[in-house]
Amino acid sequence: MPWTTEPTLKFARQGLAAAVCDAPNPGSGYRIYAIGGNDGTGPVATVEAYDTIAGSWSSIASLPTAREELAATAGPERLYAIGGDNGSAAVNTFEIYNPAADAWASGPALPTARNGLAAVTGRNGLIYAIGGFNGGFVATMEVFDPATNAWTSSTSMPTARSGLAAVIGPDGLIYAIGGQGGAGPLTTVEVFNPATSSWTTGLPLPAKSYFLAAAVGPDGLIYAFGGLDHAGIPQTSVYSYNPATAGPWVVQASLLTAQAFLAGATGPDGLIYAIGGQNFTAPTLNTVEAFTVATTLTAPDPYIGNGTYQSPDIILLDPTNNPVPIGGAPGGAWDTLLIPLTNYGIQAVINNDSTVAAPNTVIRFWQFPGGVGTAGTQIDVQTVTVPASGSIVVSSANPFKSGAAGQHECVAVSIANPQSLYFNVDPTTGPAVIDPTIPHPAGSGHFGSAWRNTNSILLHIGGWRLPFQATIAGNEAVGVKLTVTATKVPAGFDRTEEIVRLRRTLQNSGADMRLPMFLFPEMRAHLKAADLGLKIHSAGGKEGGTRPPGGVERHVTVAPGAGTEFTVSGTIPKDAREGDIFLLNVAAHYPATKKTDEAVVEYLEVIYVKP
Repeated sequence: MPWTTEPTLKFARQGLAAAVCDAPNPGSGYRIYAIGGNDGTGPVATVEAYDTIAGSWSSIASLPTAREELAATAGPERLYAIGGDNGSAAVNTFEIYNPAADAWASGPALPTARNGLAAVTGRNGLIYAIGGFNGGFVATMEVFDPATNAWTSSTSMPTARSGLAAVIGPDGLIYAIGGQGGAGPLTTVEVFNPATSSWTTGLPLPAKSYFLAAAVGPDGLIYAFGGLDHAGIPQTSVYSYNPATAGPWVVQASLLTAQAFLAGATGPDGLIYAIGGQNFTAPTLNTVEAFTVATTLTAPDPYIGNGTYQSPDIILLDPTNNPVPIGGAPGGAWDTLLIPLTNYGIQAVINNDSTVAAPNTVIRFWQFPGGVGTAGTQIDVQTVTVPASGSIVVSSANPFKSGAAGQHECVAVSIANPQSLYFNVDPTTGPAVIDPTIPHPAGSGHFGSAWRNTNSILLHIGGWRLPFQATIAGNEAVGVKLTVTATKVPAGFDRTEEIVRLRRTLQNSGADMRLPMFLFPEMRAHLKAADLGLKIHSAGGKEGGTRPPGGVERHVTVAPGAGTEFTVSGTIPKDAREGDIFLLNVAAHYPATKKTDEAVVEYLEVIYVKP
């Protein structure tokens, strides 16, 4: 595929750095950050963030220290700007950006001041600063550990150089690519293994190149592009290397614009971006180009198909081994209602879009007492192989235990695979579990974690009450019709001959049978109405003119934005027995307004009868 022209930087720069990190607004995706550089008058502190979905650059908080020929990399919720040149000398400046606060802070100084260096974040969460120049070419590699907030020295590269590029390959190794050393421009590629802290010599680039950029594509290939050649001429050259087959480097479609002193990154959309730089025509460029990888995905791509905080890809199994449907209140938390202090089985649906299998995929099951944002405890860990272009259901060996009545908790699942391009860091602690609202790449529907909110509620035989809320968008109050109906699923329903036969027929036809039969709409239509003495309670409104079988109707006025709270009460009949299930269907009938069409929003609560 050819390179395409993308929205340009707001400020033309060369000698800048780029990295992908969380968006300025938490939970709203990832952004590409273009950091620092030289605008033709000297080093600048400019930082811009690119939203690949909106297709626009925006200015964010500037670096505290203006500099060029710096390096950048990212970790969870942090962006790191390392080293560079302030216009008169190489610096050891290390600054850390918090996207949620849109603020930079100074970190511990890089032990060796240098410009023209490269930086990557390893799968171990460590930050590696590699090579550079400080009165002479250096082979130094220093490592920052965010957990200890300290730098340490590591094994130096075999070849001292600056103007190099570096990436973490799909194999977890660090590739230091090109650059210039004491003998001039290089084709050198050296490979560092963090596990053994040792370097080996890789296959060289087809041509000498320095002040180039590099990125890893969603196809598992390493791409090196742009830079200066042996004569110091800016290049349009693009090369790719496949670590799985060990080369050689392959010539790819050329950049549209010759670019050196540029930055590169793989965006959250899976495209490879060449950003800014300079050439003989322009001393600074605001050019941004993107390359769409055309080859078949050959790196494992395990993911959870539906993230968010109430994911159907986490399945809770009740004490009778039936899946518990997602439940909740209109406009509320959409918590799954559980029996207090009860063990529930956990399953997770894991997918793989790649054409190769995903062995050694680590699935961790978590419990977060009190809900999102609290300290999580690991329930179980499973290592599985996710089939190529397929999915599996993974079961936890240990249960999720619901809390006491009224207790809000979360059950979560995280995923990691050492060869995955997007979810290769294994979150071994609760705080490291990946945000379930951010797909990667953007818009892909691929998530590194999923959560399911729960609330424990105990409904004895006798009276009960459940809270709900109706909300409306717009600027006008409207009348909303609320209806509640109840049906009964008798104990042993799924084991009756008719249902067993129907289930077998559906399974043979390839139907997904993770849900119990009584939740299939066709089956619910045949269930008998149940008289639970239902009532709808609200601060205003009036009873409706009709009462659906086994149900109740009420009309309420809903204020825009604020919404209207209401509760539904009823009574579990005395002749109910353990194993009986009552399905409570709550519907809000919204009329058409100037801003919205007529709509009906329905919510299903499942009431399990306990002695």
